[in-house]
Amino acid sequence: MAFEASRITRSAIRVSGFRDAEFDYQLLRTMGLSDYGGSTVGECLAAAAMIADGDTSSWTRTFSALASRIESAADACLERGHTLSARDHLLRASTYHRTAEYYAEADPQSLLESGRKGRQCFERAMSLGDSGVETVAVPFEGTHLPGYLVHPRDFDAGKDRTKLIVVVGGFDSSAEELYFQLGVAGGERGWHVLVFDGPGQSECMRLHPELTFRPDYEVPIAAVLDYVRSREDVGSAPLALAGVSFGGYFAARAASRDTRIRALVTNPPVVDLYRYMEAWLGSPVFLSRKDIRPQDVEGVPEDLLLPQMAWGIVAVCRRFGVPSLHRWLEELDEFRLGDALSQITCPVLAIIGEREGPEVSRQAEDLEKGVSGATTLRRFSIDDGADSHGSVGNLRLATQVVYDWLDEVFAT
Repeated sequence: MAFEASRITRSAIRVSGFRDAEFDYQLLRTMGLSDYGGSTVGECLAAAAMIADGDTSSWTRTFSALASRIESAADACLERGHTLSARDHLLRASTYHRTAEYYAEADPQSLLESGRKGRQCFERAMSLGDSGVETVAVPFEGTHLPGYLVHPRDFDAGKDRTKLIVVVGGFDSSAEELYFQLGVAGGERGWHVLVFDGPGQSECMRLHPELTFRPDYEVPIAAVLDYVRSREDVGSAPLALAGVSFGGYFAARAASRDTRIRALVTNPPVVDLYRYMEAWLGSPVFLSRKDIRPQDVEGVPEDLLLPQMAWGIVAVCRRFGVPSLHRWLEELDEFRLGDALSQITCPVLAIIGEREGPEVSRQAEDLEKGVSGATTLRRFSIDDGADSHGSVGNLRLATQVVYDWLDEVFAT
């Protein structure tokens, strides 16, 4: 009897990565939010299969289309009275708009629209039912920094101890993404969690393009701490500060100057942003004698300049508020902690992933040696699935480590 091949297909999706390593990371970053309802694996993989490898425009078009489709599904659910289903769809649509926004630097209109739509979807989701999430505006230099305050579930102010963590993101993060990365898990564990966009970050730059990244990031963070200390509900709570991605540097800098911070979390620990960027982009970029402006890379063929590099030049100049690559390098030289590390006296949790590279390990060692407070270093291995930058592949594990450590620090 001849063998008959199976006529049943268990999966139509072929799980494979991109040739472009950064595309792989950005896909994993978006998929990782599925741990807390910010995406689904199937939607992300289906989108990835439609993206031309290394083509940033294809990436933006594909995730924009996915976001719009999921947003339409939310509207259909609302029309039929399915509020919770609509909320779930809107949360995912918010993430997909942010994912589309990431590579939209070459198209300012698309960049603006994707960012706005992502925030609108998130706020619509939060308005459906009792989300426990409050939109906040932190007074800062005549304007405000946008963010959200996540309130803990089933919190009883009469008997439960108030605990507060402020979370700052990095180069391209958003307060909405931070909600999925640390906000949901904190609320589940009895923490108030404030996430925000500071100078140089997504919503802040949409509202105030002039508020770009600055070396004295302790100033905007101090404004956030002033704000939470002025509130009756969390004003007297023990205060922790966490930094994700480049936010690890911003948080560490703030902790070296602000004694209100009782515990510091850095994921990863970045003490020298110049060295970090040099290791990421490569020494030739830093040593090149040819200065490049954003307008110089418009329309340059891919065989002469990779789309990722063109994107990076435009992105860093816009977010740092500088006209050219060399001016950015001069600015970046001021983003070093140096001897200020010794002024960090609170307990520190430093998280790094095995695949983040030797420079991150060196900076973790510098932090351990330099700070005055007790340091706990947690290395996530490949087997942990949290070995990528920011632990994006296993947020469940990362949040368990962060909040268990914080609970133990604040219990003493």
